[in-house]
Amino acid sequence: MMGFTKALIGSFVLLIGSVAFAQGWPSTSVLDLSYRIDRPNYPVAAYRNISVSGFRSMVRKAFQASGFTFVSVDEQKDRSTIFRFSYNADLKMGLKPEVFLSADELLNGKKGCDPCFLRFAQIKNIAEIRTLPWMAQYDLSALLVPAIDQAYSILESGGREHSDPSYGFNYKRQWAGERNLFGNSFAGISLSKLKESVVSSYRNAGFIPIEGDTDPKSSYLELIFSFPIDPPKDSGAIYKVRIHSQFDADGNCHPCELVEQYNPYQQLPPAGFAGILNRATLESRFTAARDAAYEGLRTGLQGYLRPRSGFSIPPKPAALGSPPPPVTPPAVT
Repeated sequence: MMGFTKALIGSFVLLIGSVAFAQGWPSTSVLDLSYRIDRPNYPVAAYRNISVSGFRSMVRKAFQASGFTFVSVDEQKDRSTIFRFSYNADLKMGLKPEVFLSADELLNGKKGCDPCFLRFAQIKNIAEIRTLPWMAQYDLSALLVPAIDQAYSILESGGREHSDPSYGFNYKRQWAGERNLFGNSFAGISLSKLKESVVSSYRNAGFIPIEGDTDPKSSYLELIFSFPIDPPKDSGAIYKVRIHSQFDADGNCHPCELVEQYNPYQQLPPAGFAGILNRATLESRFTAARDAAYEGLRTGLQGYLRPRSGFSIPPKPAALGSPPPPVTPPAVT
Protein backbone atom coordinates (compact mmCIF):
# COMPACT_ATOMS: atom_id res chain seq x y z
CA MET A 1 0.00 0.00 0.00
CA MET A 2 1.27 3.46 -0.83
CA GLY A 3 2.37 5.58 2.11
CA PHE A 4 -0.08 8.07 3.48
CA THR A 5 2.42 10.93 3.27
CA LYS A 6 2.62 10.28 -0.45
CA ALA A 7 -1.13 10.03 -0.68
CA LEU A 8 -1.80 13.25 1.16
CA ILE A 9 0.64 15.19 -0.96
CA GLY A 10 -0.01 13.49 -4.24
CA SER A 11 -3.77 13.49 -4.03
CA PHE A 12 -3.69 17.16 -4.94
CA VAL A 13 -1.53 16.57 -8.02
CA LEU A 14 -3.45 16.80 -11.29
CA LEU A 15 -2.50 15.17 -14.53
CA ILE A 16 -1.57 18.07 -16.81
CA GLY A 17 -1.80 18.10 -20.59
CA SER A 18 -4.31 16.38 -22.82
CA VAL A 19 -5.93 14.74 -19.79
CA ALA A 20 -6.26 17.45 -17.16
CA PHE A 21 -9.17 17.01 -14.79
CA ALA A 22 -10.20 18.63 -11.53
CA GLN A 23 -10.13 16.62 -8.34
CA GLY A 24 -13.24 14.51 -8.01
CA TRP A 25 -14.11 15.46 -4.45
CA PRO A 26 -17.23 13.54 -3.47
CA SER A 27 -20.16 15.26 -1.81
CA THR A 28 -20.49 12.31 0.56
CA SER A 29 -17.78 11.38 3.04
CA VAL A 30 -16.34 7.88 2.84
CA LEU A 31 -17.03 7.60 6.55
CA ASP A 32 -20.73 8.25 5.93
CA LEU A 33 -20.89 4.98 3.98
CA SER A 34 -19.92 2.87 6.97
CA TYR A 35 -20.86 4.82 10.08
CA ARG A 36 -24.29 6.29 10.76
CA ILE A 37 -23.67 9.83 12.02
CA ASP A 38 -27.24 10.57 13.12
CA ARG A 39 -27.50 8.58 16.33
CA PRO A 40 -30.87 7.44 17.70
CA ASN A 41 -32.19 9.11 20.81
CA TYR A 42 -32.43 5.97 22.91
CA PRO A 43 -29.32 4.71 24.78
CA VAL A 44 -27.26 1.65 23.95
CA ALA A 45 -27.58 0.06 27.37
CA ALA A 46 -28.52 0.64 31.00
CA TYR A 47 -26.34 -0.50 33.94
CA ARG A 48 -27.25 -1.10 37.59
CA ASN A 49 -25.53 -2.47 40.69
CA ILE A 50 -22.21 -0.89 39.75
CA SER A 51 -20.55 2.20 41.20
CA VAL A 52 -20.23 5.24 39.02
CA SER A 53 -16.44 4.92 39.18
CA GLY A 54 -16.74 1.27 38.12
CA PHE A 55 -19.02 2.24 35.25
CA ARG A 56 -16.62 4.90 34.01
CA SER A 57 -13.69 2.52 34.30
CA MET A 58 -15.57 -0.13 32.29
CA VAL A 59 -16.23 2.32 29.44
CA ARG A 60 -12.69 3.68 29.47
CA LYS A 61 -11.05 0.24 29.41
CA ALA A 62 -13.28 -1.02 26.58
CA PHE A 63 -12.23 1.83 24.29
CA GLN A 64 -8.59 1.69 25.34
CA ALA A 65 -8.52 -2.03 24.52
CA SER A 66 -9.81 -1.12 21.03
CA GLY A 67 -7.02 1.28 20.18
CA PHE A 68 -8.33 4.54 21.63
CA THR A 69 -6.51 6.92 23.95
CA PHE A 70 -8.54 8.18 26.89
CA VAL A 71 -8.61 11.98 27.01
CA SER A 72 -11.09 12.93 29.74
CA VAL A 73 -14.45 12.33 31.33
CA ASP A 74 -16.44 15.46 32.06
CA GLU A 75 -19.68 16.06 33.91
CA GLN A 76 -21.97 18.45 32.04
CA LYS A 77 -24.42 20.98 33.45
CA ASP A 78 -27.34 18.89 32.20
CA ARG A 79 -26.01 16.06 34.42
CA SER A 80 -24.82 14.00 31.47
CA THR A 81 -21.25 12.74 31.34
CA ILE A 82 -19.03 12.99 28.26
CA PHE A 83 -16.23 10.51 27.63
CA ARG A 84 -13.58 11.84 25.25
CA PHE A 85 -11.19 9.60 23.32
CA SER A 86 -8.78 9.99 20.43
CA TYR A 87 -8.00 7.21 17.99
CA ASN A 88 -4.40 6.17 17.40
CA ALA A 89 -4.67 5.77 13.64
CA ASP A 90 -0.88 6.15 13.13
CA LEU A 91 -1.46 7.01 9.48
CA LYS A 92 0.91 10.02 9.40
CA MET A 93 -1.95 12.23 8.26
CA GLY A 94 -1.67 14.83 11.02
CA LEU A 95 -5.22 14.20 12.18
CA LYS A 96 -6.48 12.06 15.02
CA PRO A 97 -10.16 11.15 15.06
CA GLU A 98 -11.93 12.36 18.18
CA VAL A 99 -14.68 10.14 19.54
CA PHE A 100 -17.10 11.31 22.21
CA LEU A 101 -19.80 9.30 23.90
CA SER A 102 -22.24 10.45 26.51
CA ALA A 103 -23.80 8.76 29.49
CA ASP A 104 -26.68 9.68 31.78
CA GLU A 105 -25.59 8.72 35.27
CA LEU A 106 -28.60 8.41 37.56
CA LEU A 107 -27.19 7.58 40.97
CA ASN A 108 -28.58 6.29 44.23
CA GLY A 109 -27.50 7.42 47.69
CA LYS A 110 -24.40 5.24 47.57
CA LYS A 111 -23.23 6.77 44.25
CA GLY A 112 -24.17 3.62 42.43
CA CYS A 113 -25.76 3.50 38.95
CA ASP A 114 -29.53 3.43 39.24
CA PRO A 115 -29.23 3.25 36.27
CA CYS A 116 -26.40 4.64 34.17
CA PHE A 117 -27.38 4.92 30.51
CA LEU A 118 -24.65 4.57 27.89
CA ARG A 119 -25.22 6.24 24.52
CA PHE A 120 -23.75 6.02 21.02
CA ALA A 121 -20.29 7.24 20.06
CA GLN A 122 -19.99 10.33 17.89
CA ILE A 123 -17.02 11.20 15.69
CA LYS A 124 -16.66 14.84 16.64
CA ASN A 125 -14.14 16.01 14.03
CA ILE A 126 -15.99 14.46 11.09
CA ALA A 127 -15.79 17.80 9.24
CA GLU A 128 -11.98 17.63 9.33
CA ILE A 129 -12.00 14.00 8.19
CA ARG A 130 -14.12 15.00 5.19
CA THR A 131 -11.32 17.33 4.05
CA LEU A 132 -8.85 14.43 3.74
CA PRO A 133 -8.18 12.97 0.29
CA TRP A 134 -10.77 10.31 -0.24
CA MET A 135 -8.22 7.47 -0.41
CA ALA A 136 -7.06 8.52 3.06
CA GLN A 137 -10.68 8.44 4.19
CA TYR A 138 -10.98 4.86 2.95
CA ASP A 139 -7.95 3.78 4.98
CA LEU A 140 -9.01 5.69 8.09
CA SER A 141 -12.61 4.46 8.11
CA ALA A 142 -11.43 0.85 7.67
CA LEU A 143 -9.61 1.19 11.00
CA LEU A 144 -11.81 3.56 12.98
CA VAL A 145 -15.28 2.08 12.47
CA PRO A 146 -14.27 -1.53 13.33
CA ALA A 147 -12.49 -0.15 16.41
CA ILE A 148 -15.71 1.52 17.59
CA ASP A 149 -17.58 -1.74 16.94
CA GLN A 150 -14.98 -3.65 18.96
CA ALA A 151 -15.28 -1.27 21.90
CA TYR A 152 -19.04 -1.79 22.08
CA SER A 153 -18.57 -5.53 21.69
CA ILE A 154 -16.29 -5.51 24.74
CA LEU A 155 -18.86 -3.48 26.65
CA GLU A 156 -21.61 -5.91 25.71
CA SER A 157 -19.70 -9.00 26.86
CA GLY A 158 -17.85 -7.47 29.80
CA GLY A 159 -20.78 -5.54 31.23
CA ARG A 160 -23.39 -8.31 31.29
CA GLU A 161 -23.13 -8.67 35.08
CA HIS A 162 -24.39 -5.11 35.55
CA SER A 163 -26.55 -4.72 32.45
CA ASP A 164 -30.25 -4.09 33.05
CA PRO A 165 -31.86 -7.21 31.46
CA SER A 166 -35.11 -5.38 30.83
CA TYR A 167 -33.31 -2.85 28.64
CA GLY A 168 -30.96 -4.98 26.56
CA PHE A 169 -27.98 -3.93 24.46
CA ASN A 170 -29.04 -1.86 21.46
CA TYR A 171 -25.81 -1.30 19.55
CA LYS A 172 -25.70 -2.75 16.04
CA ARG A 173 -22.38 -3.35 14.34
CA GLN A 174 -21.67 -0.52 11.88
CA TRP A 175 -18.84 -1.97 9.79
CA ALA A 176 -19.96 -4.32 7.03
CA GLY A 177 -16.98 -3.98 4.70
CA GLU A 178 -16.07 -1.15 2.39
CA ARG A 179 -18.29 0.39 -0.23
CA ASN A 180 -16.91 2.61 -2.96
CA LEU A 181 -18.16 6.14 -3.31
CA PHE A 182 -18.82 5.79 -7.02
CA GLY A 183 -18.17 2.45 -8.73
CA ASN A 184 -15.31 -0.03 -9.10
CA SER A 185 -12.20 1.52 -7.56
CA PHE A 186 -8.64 1.25 -8.88
CA ALA A 187 -5.23 2.43 -7.65
CA GLY A 188 -1.68 2.41 -8.96
CA ILE A 189 -2.63 2.77 -12.62
CA SER A 190 -2.31 5.88 -14.77
CA LEU A 191 -5.49 7.56 -15.90
CA SER A 192 -4.47 7.18 -19.54
CA LYS A 193 -3.94 3.43 -19.13
CA LEU A 194 -7.22 3.09 -17.25
CA LYS A 195 -9.05 5.01 -19.98
CA GLU A 196 -7.43 2.82 -22.65
CA SER A 197 -8.49 -0.35 -20.84
CA VAL A 198 -12.08 0.88 -20.41
CA VAL A 199 -12.41 1.91 -24.06
CA SER A 200 -10.87 -1.38 -25.24
CA SER A 201 -13.19 -3.49 -23.06
CA TYR A 202 -16.31 -1.78 -24.38
CA ARG A 203 -15.11 -1.72 -27.99
CA ASN A 204 -14.35 -5.45 -27.88
CA ALA A 205 -17.85 -6.05 -26.50
CA GLY A 206 -19.50 -4.27 -29.43
CA PHE A 207 -19.82 -0.69 -28.20
CA ILE A 208 -18.65 2.08 -30.51
CA PRO A 209 -16.58 4.86 -28.84
CA ILE A 210 -17.75 8.42 -29.53
CA GLU A 211 -15.37 11.33 -29.20
CA GLY A 212 -16.67 13.93 -26.74
CA ASP A 213 -15.53 17.33 -25.55
CA THR A 214 -13.60 17.18 -22.26
CA ASP A 215 -14.42 19.91 -19.76
CA PRO A 216 -11.17 20.72 -17.92
CA LYS A 217 -13.21 22.03 -14.97
CA SER A 218 -15.15 18.81 -14.57
CA SER A 219 -14.50 16.58 -11.57
CA TYR A 220 -14.75 13.48 -13.76
CA LEU A 221 -13.86 12.15 -17.19
CA GLU A 222 -16.82 10.94 -19.25
CA LEU A 223 -16.41 8.26 -21.92
CA ILE A 224 -19.26 8.03 -24.41
CA PHE A 225 -20.24 4.99 -26.47
CA SER A 226 -22.94 4.07 -28.92
CA PHE A 227 -24.54 0.63 -28.81
CA PRO A 228 -25.81 -0.48 -32.24
CA ILE A 229 -29.58 -0.80 -32.33
CA ASP A 230 -30.23 -1.73 -35.94
CA PRO A 231 -27.01 -3.03 -37.46
CA PRO A 232 -25.54 -1.99 -39.84
CA LYS A 233 -27.04 1.49 -39.30
CA ASP A 234 -24.92 4.06 -37.51
CA SER A 235 -27.58 5.15 -35.04
CA GLY A 236 -27.41 3.60 -31.61
CA ALA A 237 -28.23 3.93 -27.93
CA ILE A 238 -26.00 6.29 -25.94
CA TYR A 239 -24.04 4.67 -23.12
CA LYS A 240 -21.61 6.49 -20.80
CA VAL A 241 -18.94 5.61 -18.26
CA ARG A 242 -17.58 8.18 -15.81
CA ILE A 243 -14.14 8.06 -14.22
CA HIS A 244 -13.84 9.99 -10.95
CA SER A 245 -10.13 10.55 -10.33
CA GLN A 246 -7.71 11.38 -7.57
CA PHE A 247 -3.96 10.95 -8.01
CA ASP A 248 -0.78 10.20 -6.06
CA ALA A 249 2.56 12.01 -6.38
CA ASP A 250 3.47 9.90 -9.42
CA GLY A 251 0.28 10.83 -11.23
CA ASN A 252 -1.32 7.41 -10.80
CA CYS A 253 -4.88 6.77 -9.66
CA HIS A 254 -5.24 6.94 -5.89
CA PRO A 255 -7.98 5.99 -6.54
CA CYS A 256 -9.92 6.30 -9.79
CA GLU A 257 -13.49 4.97 -9.74
CA LEU A 258 -15.69 3.91 -12.65
CA VAL A 259 -19.42 4.39 -12.62
CA GLU A 260 -21.94 3.54 -15.29
CA GLN A 261 -24.02 6.48 -16.52
CA TYR A 262 -26.73 5.84 -19.11
CA ASN A 263 -30.43 6.43 -19.47
CA PRO A 264 -32.33 3.16 -20.04
CA TYR A 265 -35.44 5.19 -20.92
CA GLN A 266 -33.75 7.15 -23.72
CA GLN A 267 -35.78 7.61 -26.86
CA LEU A 268 -34.52 5.28 -29.56
CA PRO A 269 -34.64 6.11 -33.28
CA PRO A 270 -37.60 4.71 -35.26
CA ALA A 271 -37.13 1.04 -36.06
CA GLY A 272 -38.69 0.88 -39.48
CA PHE A 273 -40.06 -2.33 -40.96
CA ALA A 274 -36.63 -3.95 -41.38
CA GLY A 275 -35.57 -3.18 -37.82
CA ILE A 276 -38.42 -4.84 -35.94
CA LEU A 277 -36.48 -8.10 -35.46
CA ASN A 278 -33.43 -6.18 -34.23
CA ARG A 279 -35.55 -4.36 -31.67
CA ALA A 280 -36.93 -7.66 -30.42
CA THR A 281 -33.40 -8.82 -29.57
CA LEU A 282 -32.07 -5.44 -28.40
CA GLU A 283 -32.26 -6.12 -24.68
CA SER A 284 -30.60 -9.54 -24.90
CA ARG A 285 -27.84 -8.17 -27.17
CA PHE A 286 -27.27 -5.16 -24.91
CA THR A 287 -27.14 -7.33 -21.78
CA ALA A 288 -24.66 -9.73 -23.35
CA ALA A 289 -22.47 -6.87 -24.58
CA ARG A 290 -22.58 -5.08 -21.23
CA ASP A 291 -21.66 -8.31 -19.40
CA ALA A 292 -18.78 -8.89 -21.83
CA ALA A 293 -17.51 -5.34 -21.27
CA TYR A 294 -17.55 -5.78 -17.51
CA GLU A 295 -15.79 -9.13 -17.83
CA GLY A 296 -13.10 -7.42 -19.91
CA LEU A 297 -12.72 -4.77 -17.22
CA ARG A 298 -12.50 -7.43 -14.53
CA THR A 299 -9.84 -9.38 -16.40
CA GLY A 300 -7.75 -6.38 -17.39
CA LEU A 301 -7.93 -4.38 -14.18
CA GLN A 302 -8.17 -7.01 -11.41
CA GLY A 303 -4.58 -6.32 -10.32
CA TYR A 304 -5.31 -2.62 -9.82
CA LEU A 305 -8.36 -2.91 -7.56
CA ARG A 306 -8.13 -0.62 -4.55
CA PRO A 307 -7.03 -2.50 -1.42
CA ARG A 308 -9.95 -4.07 0.47
CA SER A 309 -12.32 -3.50 -2.45
CA GLY A 310 -13.70 -6.02 -4.93
CA PHE A 311 -15.07 -5.92 -8.46
CA SER A 312 -18.81 -5.69 -8.94
CA ILE A 313 -21.34 -5.38 -11.75
CA PRO A 314 -24.16 -2.97 -10.86
CA PRO A 315 -27.73 -4.09 -11.51
CA LYS A 316 -29.40 -2.59 -14.54
CA PRO A 317 -32.06 0.00 -13.66
CA ALA A 318 -34.37 -1.12 -16.48
CA ALA A 319 -34.32 -2.73 -19.90
CA LEU A 320 -32.82 -0.50 -22.59
CA GLY A 321 -35.55 1.38 -24.42
CA SER A 322 -38.13 0.92 -21.67
CA PRO A 323 -40.86 3.55 -21.46
CA PRO A 324 -40.10 6.04 -18.70
CA PRO A 325 -41.89 5.42 -15.40
CA PRO A 326 -45.00 7.53 -14.83
CA VAL A 327 -44.46 10.81 -13.06
CA THR A 328 -45.80 10.69 -9.54
CA PRO A 329 -48.22 13.61 -9.07
CA PRO A 330 -47.50 15.87 -6.11
CA ALA A 331 -49.43 15.08 -2.97
CA VAL A 332 -52.44 17.32 -2.40
CA THR A 333 -52.66 18.60 1.14
